[in-house]
Amino acid sequence: MRCPALKTTFVLHQCLRLAIMSLLLPLLILSSVNAHAATASDTNTSSLNHYYLVTWDPKSVVNRKAFDERLSEQAGSLLKHWKAGKIENVYLDPKPTDREGQHIGTVAFFVRAATPADAHSILAEMPFVKDRIVTYQLDEVGAFWLGRPEDLNKAVN
Repeated sequence: MRCPALKTTFVLHQCLRLAIMSLLLPLLILSSVNAHAATASDTNTSSLNHYYLVTWDPKSVVNRKAFDERLSEQAGSLLKHWKAGKIENVYLDPKPTDREGQHIGTVAFFVRAATPADAHSILAEMPFVKDRIVTYQLDEVGAFWLGRPEDLNKAVN
């Protein structure tokens, strides 16, 4: 026999988690003006134009409680790296599920780094990687072909 209170708690927990995830995207958009200004002034960061696609494996989550507890910190870390110009083009997909079939959502983004090792070191600072909560895949996608307007005279390729 199922307890109706447990079902209500589960639904509230799911709504809260999705609300936190959906708040991340507007924060990224609202901060874009300041982040791009900071990136343009940082000559070390702006001279890097190699990109690596990061995708997270929601089925790799072994400890759902740890995932939920660190989600806010992970979002903060992502936003910090985005503001620093190390992460670009963040995509949020709330549909993926964990091993038990519960919605977990996932984020994919591009890391801007000179080498794969540099990209891995940026990710190593993130809570989900530090605590081995979720595994990720890093795929080199190459240089940003059209580049960014502020990088037109600084190409390294």
